[in-house]
Amino acid sequence: MAEIVIRTGKSESIMPVLDSAIRNQLKLLKTSINRTKSRISSFEQKYSMSTEQFIQKIREGMDDDNLEFVEWLGETKILKRLEEEYKELEGLRICL
Repeated sequence: MAEIVIRTGKSESIMPVLDSAIRNQLKLLKTSINRTKSRISSFEQKYSMSTEQFIQKIREGMDDDNLEFVEWLGETKILKRLEEEYKELEGLRICL
């Protein structure tokens, strides 16, 4: 586990600021996750397949020159990154 040290003369006043910043970032990440999931869901409905099926077909050689397929793949990568960031930030603990 990584440890970050912040030095300040007034630790009691910085705690609410840090807590608020973390909560705000979590909200932003959650909004982005939901928006990305919605985009992925639109692709799944349009092409009548799950993202897992889509990725498998790409691996099996399905033509991925379609711009929407590129976008779909991009959205799955973005979702993974956003969820990882959310999980890391959600697990953050502030200790005095």
